Amino acid sequence: MGWDRGSQCITRPHTNEAKTGRHTDTTVNLVLLGMAGTGKSASGNTILGKKHLISTPSSKPVTTNCQNVQTEISGVDVNVIDTPDMFDDDIAPSVRGKHVKRCKQLCESGPCVFVLVMHVSRFTDDERDIMEKLEKAFGREVRGRTIILFTRGNDLQQAGMGLEDFLHSCQPDLKKMVEKCGNRCVLFENNKSGPNQVEKLMKVVNTILKDQNNV
Repeated sequence: MGWDRGSQCITRPHTNEAKTGRHTDTTVNLVLLGMAGTGKSASGNTILGKKHLISTPSSKPVTTNCQNVQTEISGVDVNVIDTPDMFDDDIAPSVRGKHVKRCKQLCESGPCVFVLVMHVSRFTDDERDIMEKLEKAFGREVRGRTIILFTRGNDLQQAGMGLEDFLHSCQPDLKKMVEKCGNRCVLFENNKSGPNQVEKLMKVVNTILKDQNNV
């Protein structure tokens, strides 16, 4: 498999199957997508349990190439793929095409689940049609494989709201996007430690994989 110039691949050994007592021949690919500044890399580090991906608070893109880190979560091999902001309207089509191609190459190891990362306190004009951009890049089946991951969960907590309250009162265009993704949403607070957030995400991932297998 060829490598695009400038792409990065960061890996660490999987947990020994003798320790987990469980082994799977397939690797689940989790592709983190979204606009710059939403917390893709920070969410990837939360999933990994360690700071493997470069994550710095910035309004400018920090991740410039696709990077992937392999890990094991509850006995399942997971390939976490962090991506640059490939859906910004200012990005040249050729650059977007390079990122999409590299992302597809990194997903060849097994089933793919797209994790669309969004800032819970911000919904931009560029994000209104992001699902259409995703479908154009990865195909119509992307809807059935996408989870929306809202970051900055602490913002809701401070407002005395839960995720369901937020989804009930959010902008109509955001509601439509959530519905297009089968209402599959999770809430992350990347400054908070603990496995519960990741467990909730993986439950939704497993639901998608089961549904895909039954098609």
